Amino acid sequence: MQHFSTAFDDLEKIEIECPDKLEIIALHDELIQKIKSAASAKAASEVLKEYFRISDTISTIFNLIYIRHTCDTRNKKYDELSSLVDEIGPEINVKSNEFIKALLASPFINDLEKEFGKYFFDLQKISLKTISNEIIPDLIEENKTVAEYVKLIAQSLIEFNGQKYTLSEMGKFTTSIDRETRKNASKAVWKFYADNDETIGDIYDRLVKIRTKIAKKLGYQNFLQLGYDRMRRLDWNPRDAEIYRRKVLEDIVPLSNKIFQQQKDRLGYKDDTKYYDYKVFYKTGNPLPCKDANGLIQAAEDMYKNLSPIASKYFDFMVKHNCMDVLSKPGKASGGYMTYIPDLKTAFIFSNFNGTSGDVDVLTHEFGHSLQGFLGADYMVPDYRSPGMECCEMHSMSMEFLTYPYMQNFFGKDTEKYLYSHTCDAITIIPYIVIVDAFQAYVYEHPDISHKERKAYWRQLEKTYLPHLTYEDNEFLASGGYWLKQSHIFEVPLYYLDYSIAQVVALEFFIESLKDQQKTFEKYINFCKLGGTLPFRSLLKAADIANPFDGDTLKEVASSIMKYLDSFDLNKIDS
Repeated sequence: MQHFSTAFDDLEKIEIECPDKLEIIALHDELIQKIKSAASAKAASEVLKEYFRISDTISTIFNLIYIRHTCDTRNKKYDELSSLVDEIGPEINVKSNEFIKALLASPFINDLEKEFGKYFFDLQKISLKTISNEIIPDLIEENKTVAEYVKLIAQSLIEFNGQKYTLSEMGKFTTSIDRETRKNASKAVWKFYADNDETIGDIYDRLVKIRTKIAKKLGYQNFLQLGYDRMRRLDWNPRDAEIYRRKVLEDIVPLSNKIFQQQKDRLGYKDDTKYYDYKVFYKTGNPLPCKDANGLIQAAEDMYKNLSPIASKYFDFMVKHNCMDVLSKPGKASGGYMTYIPDLKTAFIFSNFNGTSGDVDVLTHEFGHSLQGFLGADYMVPDYRSPGMECCEMHSMSMEFLTYPYMQNFFGKDTEKYLYSHTCDAITIIPYIVIVDAFQAYVYEHPDISHKERKAYWRQLEKTYLPHLTYEDNEFLASGGYWLKQSHIFEVPLYYLDYSIAQVVALEFFIESLKDQQKTFEKYINFCKLGGTLPFRSLLKAADIANPFDGDTLKEVASSIMKYLDSFDLNKIDS
């Protein structure tokens, strides 16, 4: 299997060899025999450490292929390698699980739990529930079906004003201060989804049915609990999510509605405010970065030098070693992400800059992920390096707020505009996220409903959580089609709620930072260093963070944020 060195100069120049499925399976078979024949706890421990090393190398190869493919989905080599990973990944996972089963049957399991921690073994037990030899063809089919959606979105080009743009590049037009421009741009974007409504609906219908079939084969009632187990949520469940969604409706939606009403009043359209108008937060236009892409990277370098020597060290490393791809371009997959490459001991940031304030959001957000990746890298157990996704998103979203004192470097005269609108967005996004979660829970509990019925249920949820939205002049959105653009629904089922939970914690960090920035950042760094050594509830407790699920956390956060927002002079900002 390919070997890597941490002493690399440029991530983009690292050659990637085609992974050999037979070799990887043979390595696992060898590990299985070794763990079964281990004659002592020490011998079993060494086998497990070897398993960790092999897993890291496989992750490194697969992550590099994913990076290259998403950076250019039209590249034939990496398109083929990505398809190969989709095919062999499930078989490798099954082999990995065979090793874990043998490990759990070891007579030295108690000694291993003392050395590596019981939590590692609890995570393995829940993972074992989610895979078997019987479902390998279904997993391959699921991967390939997801890839259909990714390619369709990545390779789409929208004709607008005589030019062709990617969906991401259209963002600068849908947020234009000129109402006619953003109206026509929004219509062009949604026309793409309307034209592909049947295709995307079919892709999702197949995904729902594939995932339901997998769940049934594994003994689950439906995919909902399987989805939670895939996410390895050990100490919260669909019932907790349902209660949380209700709290959001009671404690967050009223503040969200107030923010939207103020926006309507500010824009001056009153009852004529349309869905595309909400893309513009101020009558004088949205805050815009005062620098181009290179300038934003330089501003971030300067910011982290002042904010934290630890953060500065790792951000500079990523810049120096070309561990970012931030510009939007044809053929590039949509969205943004961070992935950690274990054998290279580096993070990688992927995004699609389009000249909006979102460029700064994604830069700080994904570096929050990256910083935690670096700080958790020294744990031998891969599962301990990063926590579950609800906590991972806390690292990223909190970084967006903890960098507020430096936003002048990114926005210049628009700094106050950005601070106010970004905080408002942090509140108004929570109800939307809850819609995505409630939608998926309903769909997987009712897998046989039609595409039309799914859209109708989405629209029903919008009316409950985002009642300000009206779509009189857009039949596709009025029918409930907005969710077709939410890639998480297709690619990572039931993941999206994690953003909402994390957003609340990020706001907690922000509220604390207003009192003591340095102390709060130190608390944040210590939280990052905990990695994934504990499950969700225990991790928050160890980091002294109030759990969004519990008590009046949501209500208290909403109250504090309302006070912060009331401190702004909107007449001065929006003039």
